[in-house]
Amino acid sequence: MTHSVSFSYKKWVRVPLQKHYKNDILVFEKPLLVIANKFNIEWGNDPVNFLSISVLDKVINLCKSKYQIIYNRPLATQIVSDGSEVLDLGEYNWLRSTHPEVLLMNDIYAKHQLTVNNFNHLQLMVYANCDRFISVHGGTAALASYFGGINIIFSKSGLEHLFHEFTTIFPNLSGAKILHARNENDLFKYLQEYY
Repeated sequence: MTHSVSFSYKKWVRVPLQKHYKNDILVFEKPLLVIANKFNIEWGNDPVNFLSISVLDKVINLCKSKYQIIYNRPLATQIVSDGSEVLDLGEYNWLRSTHPEVLLMNDIYAKHQLTVNNFNHLQLMVYANCDRFISVHGGTAALASYFGGINIIFSKSGLEHLFHEFTTIFPNLSGAKILHARNENDLFKYLQEYY
């Protein structure tokens, strides 16, 4: 991705991903909230932009009564490598034991892998049925921003800040309301106000 101080939208057309992938297969009793996390080397250094287990715990406790939460952190084998080593946060077993009400995208994929083309296809189908996202700086934030609704992007650092991309290109992907959380306090403030 090339960062820019300005974008031309003269030839811009939004890709209607939500309309195309909306389905009646991945429907739940409560509205969906997708938490799209990552935990990998960033810019050759330790992870910076990720939701820790303690933050996940607070988010889940705040939202689980109102939403069916789906947690998405793809395995390195499920996505195209961008050269950043994917690390182990240790949250999968913790989620299964502490918050069994949270559905894991990997488990949903295991259940539906014979009816979807691949893991990315499943993500598109789940995201199309969702209008509340919490995502993390990078590809998780970009993908979630393609589906409208509200996307809280947790981003402490990155060129997107310098180029104000959370107020320009990200909302223009679908018309989504983008809320940039620079820290945990921002994240919980936005959760209280919008979720």
